[in-house]
Amino acid sequence: MQKCLWASLATAIMVGTVGCDDASDTVNDVLPGEESREARIEQISDAACDRYADTEAGCPGYGTTDDQEYETEEDCERDFADRAAELWPASECGSGQINDSRYDVCEERAKAAACSQGFFDAIAALDECSAENVCSDPADK
Repeated sequence: MQKCLWASLATAIMVGTVGCDDASDTVNDVLPGEESREARIEQISDAACDRYADTEAGCPGYGTTDDQEYETEEDCERDFADRAAELWPASECGSGQINDSRYDVCEERAKAAACSQGFFDAIAALDECSAENVCSDPADK
């Protein structure tokens, strides 16, 4: 019995020391199936820019005319990613803090704003996509 106790203690100590490096000090509370903040930023920029490119739906599409804000898909994705990163600071929207259903509403608003490029759609998207609306306090989970 004493052998088993020592073996269990040794295993616990070894497992504990494996997790004690500097990298483990970083909080990464993303559960399986949850998207990280960075993944959500990429996802919303992809969705909005795919919509922007949909000329059959009446969206501007990429190009250099006066009504086309983005010349390339990369320009669009970079702009939307920058906007999302500003709206969702890591301190308020760290990994695992983005509410799935609220994110879905935000993504739909972002796609509408990307296509119409209208002032009111942009305001609605900013409101729906604010950290206050999309991100949740980890204490609430």
